[in-house]
Amino acid sequence: MARKKLGEMLIEAGVISENALRAALAEQRRWGGTLGKTLVEMKVLGEDDLVRILSAQLGLQSVDLDQVNAPQAVLELVPGELAQQWSLVPFAKQMRFLDVAMTDPTNLGIIDELRIRTQLNIRPYLTGPKMMERAIARFYQRGFGQVHRPELAITLDAGDVLEQVDHVALRPSQPAIPTSQDGIRTFPRGKPSLTSPPGPTPAPAPAAPAVRDAEILALQTRLSQLEALVQRDEEVLRKLLSLLIDKRVATREEILERIR
Repeated sequence: MARKKLGEMLIEAGVISENALRAALAEQRRWGGTLGKTLVEMKVLGEDDLVRILSAQLGLQSVDLDQVNAPQAVLELVPGELAQQWSLVPFAKQMRFLDVAMTDPTNLGIIDELRIRTQLNIRPYLTGPKMMERAIARFYQRGFGQVHRPELAITLDAGDVLEQVDHVALRPSQPAIPTSQDGIRTFPRGKPSLTSPPGPTPAPAPAAPAVRDAEILALQTRLSQLEALVQRDEEVLRKLLSLLIDKRVATREEILERIR
């Protein structure tokens, strides 16, 4: 029988309502991260309460990662990228057992993946989402100001974020948006010039049906391309906003206040 999901267990424990869970799931879809972290950041419940309730519900021990010194040989059993993606840290190995701290030990899929990857029996332990972030930053030097992509790891500061936005959002064929001396983006005012190039402009001939069909097809193709670009830019913006929050450049509330 499959284990219940995190949200279901918290509702059964009476610590959150269904409305609170739906709101947290919407925030999770919008900003990413784990459900436990989202609930704590929304102040629906405290991190200690989350760990205590789940420990009782699941019958699992919790671990204080702030007091743990994981051996390097144990950490190397799980790549940092995987640890950061699934919010987990291996911290001890005994015989054929690997002790792994997790924020969501109900994720049986990742436990199976760890068992296959390490060829060890996995013993999950509970820990809180904020404590997990500190542990990943300490053990793997990830999070809190680092962006990790395949074959790319760049440490960013607040000034670099705008540079990364320009790099992603502006294609080579597009001119850069001008800025004033204080760094604020400026846009040219006034009506665009409608001056035609020198010389008479002949009137266009009526389009033949075949030409008209080709133009319609070209417009439809261009529309599809624009829709794909908009979808891509929305995804880039979502990730950049999540980066700003993770780097503590701005809070979720501050960002939402600015974009309203």
